[in-house]
Amino acid sequence: MAATAEQGGATASDTTPILSQEQMRQIITSLSGGTRKPKAKEPEVYRGERHKLQGWLAQLIVYYRTLGWQNGHDEEKILSATSLRRDDAGTWITPYAEERITPTWDNWAGFKTELQRQFGVIDAKGEARIRLKSMRQGKRSVTEYWNEFRLMSSEAELDDSTGGELLQGGMITELGKARGASSEEYEDLEALAQWAIREETKLATVKHIQGAPSTKNIQRETTTPRNPDGTYRPTNNGN
Repeated sequence: MAATAEQGGATASDTTPILSQEQMRQIITSLSGGTRKPKAKEPEVYRGERHKLQGWLAQLIVYYRTLGWQNGHDEEKILSATSLRRDDAGTWITPYAEERITPTWDNWAGFKTELQRQFGVIDAKGEARIRLKSMRQGKRSVTEYWNEFRLMSSEAELDDSTGGELLQGGMITELGKARGASSEEYEDLEALAQWAIREETKLATVKHIQGAPSTKNIQRETTTPRNPDGTYRPTNNGN
């Protein structure tokens, strides 16, 4: 019988194709709809504001990474950045775009260097410190306020003690009072910011509870009229 089985043809294991790991990966990717990249959002236009150049360049870097332009693509990067320039920045780039002036750069790194020379902050540390002293949370959340403060403080090169005083001084009054009543110490600016975010959440919860209407106030009063002796007056059905 063994000989008959051998003569009857190949077994199931002999006819099953063996797939490589790469082939398996391709099949799984195909069945799952493929690998989707996040949709790239085009950066904002740049009008030549010195204090906004660093943030705008950071937007470009993220945008180009999303497009897969981490390496190379210098010409595409320069053309993309050029198309987003307006006002003073647009005026500066116009003669280069119209080829009336020969560019001083031949790659993306050189283009960024020229941007920094033309529109970068002259005294980055000094200007950052001035802006930090006047920065206020206002109607923003602590997270929004902290993100801007952190960027400026990295340029100002402040120690944690000075930075903490400025960060706390710009918070809304409720957070300032809560900080004054708190005995919690912070090791660095990040810890102080995280404390403020937690405290902001607590304050919002308390306001929500205090602002909720009382169940006694929303109970409907009876509309059935009463007689002077306290008995209910018959309802008039129009008869």
